[in-house]
Amino acid sequence: MGRLIDGMVPPDYVKGKIPWQAIINIVAEQAYGGRITDDRDRRLINVYAKEIFDDAMVALEKWRPVGTEEYNYIYPADEANTKHPDIASIFDPNYFLLEIQKHFEKEDMPVAFGQHTNAEITS
Repeated sequence: MGRLIDGMVPPDYVKGKIPWQAIINIVAEQAYGGRITDDRDRRLINVYAKEIFDDAMVALEKWRPVGTEEYNYIYPADEANTKHPDIASIFDPNYFLLEIQKHFEKEDMPVAFGQHTNAEITS
């Protein structure tokens, strides 16, 4: 059943399991939900949150939107395999900005957001 902490069984996230439903609720319903006034927008943010926040997000293969394999929507750094005493000095915000400007698409395709290509027509 797990070891006891202060006489109590620890919650799942202490055992290594991430409480994705709690994170989805915080992001979609609490953080953004208070600002969303349209029910369709609320449903959309929930769909995005459920697609993004899961175990695949923290897997060795970095998460990328489904259908974007031909585009450069990948995490631009290999932090896990970089050997350096001060890794934060290498992978600072400026590094990521430059990598995004060099390698990512200039305009985001609708597929990057899980939308059909026709979504570009109306915007």
